[in-house]
Amino acid sequence: MKIIFFISVMGHGRGGHFHSLNHISNSLAKSNVIEIYTIGPGKSDVIRDNANFRKHLPFHGTNIIKLRKELIQIKKGEEFDIIHCFDLGSYLLIRLFFSLKKYNVFVNKCGGPNPASYPYIPNLVLFSLENLNWFQNQYKFRNSNINLIPNRVVAVSPYKGEEQKLERNNDLFTFVRICRVGKAYLKSIIDSINLISVLLNKNISNIRLLIIGTIEDYEIFDKFQENRFVKEGKIIFVFDEYSTKEASKMLYLADAVIGTGRGLMEAASLSIPILAINSQGELPVLLDKDNFKVAFETNFSERNVFEEKEVQKSLDLIIRIISDEIRYREQAFQAQNFFEHYFDIERVSNKYIEAYKKAILKKHNIFKDSIFILRTLYHFYLNGRK
Repeated sequence: MKIIFFISVMGHGRGGHFHSLNHISNSLAKSNVIEIYTIGPGKSDVIRDNANFRKHLPFHGTNIIKLRKELIQIKKGEEFDIIHCFDLGSYLLIRLFFSLKKYNVFVNKCGGPNPASYPYIPNLVLFSLENLNWFQNQYKFRNSNINLIPNRVVAVSPYKGEEQKLERNNDLFTFVRICRVGKAYLKSIIDSINLISVLLNKNISNIRLLIIGTIEDYEIFDKFQENRFVKEGKIIFVFDEYSTKEASKMLYLADAVIGTGRGLMEAASLSIPILAINSQGELPVLLDKDNFKVAFETNFSERNVFEEKEVQKSLDLIIRIISDEIRYREQAFQAQNFFEHYFDIERVSNKYIEAYKKAILKKHNIFKDSIFILRTLYHFYLNGRK
């Protein structure tokens, strides 16, 4: 089977869905012919380094004729079975030049909150149960081919031996939060700090928190430096280029990971206990077989809503795994189990091929999507001016 992927790049091209496409395409390429094209004012190093990457199509919202010529050349090439757009922006551009009646077109919605509205898509791949429920309840998509395929990460290979520039401290139970320091992840950082504060105030002193990620907002970063436990070295910000370029490789330092989305899934691949953010609380929640579905439904985002009893149960269990090696191993095994059943990219190829085999062709009036298309063109234009 030949599959062509498109993805739009508005900025740096290093977001989670770029990594997801990178891993998914590599998995599918083991038994299929894959080509990847990026479109937009930005470029993605993540995709450029993929062996299946073919070309970047520069587009800043106004050079529509040049884009049309580029896409026509792709259409004139070797015949393909599937067009798979990895975001809505690329789909709405492809929609202008590829007929839904002639081509099997798929779109990934890579998590995120449910939309207020969405254009008609004949074939959908979703990452979260939250999105699945929304699309299945929309009349517009009653006949669409909708597929829930959350698996999208490869097992992490952390730094080893001489690669490890930071030494692991076996005397301290280390929590790790990998994220950029800025407004987007502010709650998760605050909640992580809250957890350390609660534990230290309970006289559990053999702990520390490492926050690994580039600093996007120095005003926020400077405020954190005023925290008592930051000053005492119990909370440490790690933001050098070596540590942040491939931050998942720093997970050799972690005894537990506070994560969202892909970061949480990658930690699970190393049998590290994983904690998720609680949108209605101030402390991260340790995931186990009883509360996993809550986080799974919202794609392990900051939109998780845990019951109060789960929050207290989680805190009790966190305290136990810090001091009880047997309970720690149980949680580590549970994390590995989650990875194998829900996250592992090695299980994904057959799921995508099954989805492709169910692909539907359905003519859809392009004027019904005109508002979405115009908004997308304007979005490309705005990002092209930056």
